[in-house]
Amino acid sequence: MIQTRQVIERLQRHWPNLQITIEQIRTVGDREKDAPLSKIGGDGVFVTEIERALYEKRIDLAVHSLKDLPTTQPQGMRLIVPGPREDVRDVFVSNGNLQPFLAEQFAGEQLEAHEYDGIVLAAAGLHRLDMMERLVGRIVYLPIDIVMPAPGQGALTVEMRDEPGMLELLSPLNDAIMQATTSAERMFMRRLGAGCFLPVAAYGEVTGETMTLRGLVISLDGQRQVRVQQSIHWTTEGTLEDAELLGMKVAEQALEQGAREIIDSLLPRSEQERLHV
Repeated sequence: MIQTRQVIERLQRHWPNLQITIEQIRTVGDREKDAPLSKIGGDGVFVTEIERALYEKRIDLAVHSLKDLPTTQPQGMRLIVPGPREDVRDVFVSNGNLQPFLAEQFAGEQLEAHEYDGIVLAAAGLHRLDMMERLVGRIVYLPIDIVMPAPGQGALTVEMRDEPGMLELLSPLNDAIMQATTSAERMFMRRLGAGCFLPVAAYGEVTGETMTLRGLVISLDGQRQVRVQQSIHWTTEGTLEDAELLGMKVAEQALEQGAREIIDSLLPRSEQERLHV
């Protein structure tokens, strides 16, 4: 809800007379907080009901965390990526009389009962909830070189039907560089056939006239890792296709270095066969 209000505020800066009503939709991922994503449906558990509401025209826009979206866009839908991107890093939050709110929101009774020494969370979520000051002294930021973020982490996206007028309404919010770097990250994951419940990470950034994409595929025990990286020349004239091609090339590099074997070890046989077709 916080991120929805952020998008509304930005929209109304550009369109002061725009009237917006919020429709709150609880997804499977929202309801089943204690179950692993792979057990409650994997990809799309945070968005399926919302996209159905878009199709049925019960809502006109949907605000998501980009990392929750499947990498294949449904037909008739399109995305814009409003900037700026939040901190992409993860943080380790140590136990020690953690606020009940934190326990309720993120870890349920286990953390509140001190079953865990700490939890790893996306920094972006804590920033949006304005919780950093309450956790001073118990947070350690994890460097990207050690803990690479999920594709799209820290970015919001607005999903809409591909209809006349909608792009005009939302285009002032779109951040072209963010859209390009996150498109590269998502293409990396898509080419690998991975979903949000698999240990696949990617991070793209633009420095000067260079776009760099880093990717990581890692086994659950951390013993096998494939780290890859490539860069391309990038200017304001670059296209999403250029960024997606970078994501494709980095994924191919990962596959050449053994990423498929790691991913296959985490998937049921039926899913392995689909990816190898």
